[in-house]
Amino acid sequence: MKRKTDVLIPGAALALALALAAGPAAARELEPLGVSSQELKIGKPKPPPPRPNARWSSYNFSAPNGGLLVYTVMPDGNPACASYDGRACLWGVGYAQVDFSRVRPLVCGQAHRALYQVTGYEDPRHWCSVARRLRARN
Repeated sequence: MKRKTDVLIPGAALALALALAAGPAAARELEPLGVSSQELKIGKPKPPPPRPNARWSSYNFSAPNGGLLVYTVMPDGNPACASYDGRACLWGVGYAQVDFSRVRPLVCGQAHRALYQVTGYEDPRHWCSVARRLRARN
């Protein structure tokens, strides 16, 4: 059995053909309707673009230094918090409010020790320790 092939008709040609079939009065109404001369293409919607900073996460850490914090884990395995000065984490600032073009992360471990005399891993409740455990679970 032969199958009919689909014919792709440009939007303007289809509108004109329908208007001519309906009569001259309908053909005059095409201009106000804004008929396009481009083909109508229907397909799958494009997926949303990836988040520009998908490697960053946010978590609500508990005390001693707790609250909402945007953080990541650096290639060497040390967690780092979002910071604009490399010294103070942006506590209470959600992912959508962080200006990632300004971020200079505060990295746990030796960089943290150079600033605060502790790596952040000494206390299992410190955000550095918690973030490292969170990464190990994921």
